[in-house]
Amino acid sequence: MIIKKLSIVNFRNFSSKLFTFEDRTMITGANGSGKTSIIESIYYLTNFKSFRTSNDKKIVKIGEDSFIINLEGERGGEDFVLGLLYKDNKKILSINGNRITKLRDGFGFFISVIFSTYDKLLSDRMAIYRRKFVDRLISTIDNEYFENLIQYHSILKRRNFILKEDGDKRLLETYSLQLSERSVYLYERRLEFITYFEDLLNGLYEKVFERKGLVKVKYSSSKDGGNFKDVPLFEKFKTNFSFEKQKKRTMFGPHLDDIVITVEGKPVSDFGSEGEKTLLGITLKIAELNLIYENIGEYPVVLIDDAFSELDRIKTNKLLEIFESYPQVIITFPKKWENLENYKIIDLDKERI
Repeated sequence: MIIKKLSIVNFRNFSSKLFTFEDRTMITGANGSGKTSIIESIYYLTNFKSFRTSNDKKIVKIGEDSFIINLEGERGGEDFVLGLLYKDNKKILSINGNRITKLRDGFGFFISVIFSTYDKLLSDRMAIYRRKFVDRLISTIDNEYFENLIQYHSILKRRNFILKEDGDKRLLETYSLQLSERSVYLYERRLEFITYFEDLLNGLYEKVFERKGLVKVKYSSSKDGGNFKDVPLFEKFKTNFSFEKQKKRTMFGPHLDDIVITVEGKPVSDFGSEGEKTLLGITLKIAELNLIYENIGEYPVVLIDDAFSELDRIKTNKLLEIFESYPQVIITFPKKWENLENYKIIDLDKERI
């Protein structure tokens, strides 16, 4: 997968701008020049959301009511045009000029993976970051998982409303059964994933950290370690009805589970330095790149935005060597990184937004 051209209109501080990319492109410029906004626009078009904010309205240029992102690229050896219009809190996607009725039908058509300062949150004590990481990755390579995940969260929302409003008990039981059925698929697919992902991580850990370490990945269920297939979540709901009514929300299920990662028996959340947490996040993302390739036969576009700020020059150069093996890398730096002579330079300090 390759990006050739990108045009953005009313995106962040950009009124209208066209960029062209090579297999290796470095975007430089002072803080506030728009480096991250370019990376964000690519990520948004390929994931339909920002990695910086959950409020799309903040992305629209001040004084405007919409933004447009258009991308020309190559996928599977064929050229394509991907476009997205955001207006009135709606996203309209088109592929080769044809409107995609349901946004989710375009998910996975063109894939990018972002490396950023947020990666170290994967080592955080909060399970939500790892859960979202796993859900997004499996959804990228498995449409059935993606559909089940969407349905699960839709049913979960309705079930929580019934619990909060003390609604119809029969309807609550219906939602409980539907939620339980989808939980089995999500649970089993996640278990398959982490077994395979653990092997990938062990192969990458020594390469990135330059030291040996046994990486273990374990699934931690909100259902007290129970197997969703042997003991359906529906039974858990039935025996804990009063508890959930008191809490006014669903207290068990895949939406509360965690993926626990340890290195030499030590939880990654206990990693001491910010640099180590950053490195582990980068290792997880590299594993993501390789997993996507093994499943779809193409590497995603690699986006790197301020991902190495916690690392020294030696470690940064080592990681840049690793990224040389991927078809396309687009990276941001405040100023030109001298070791990247084969990179096309987009210097925003010399261009007008």
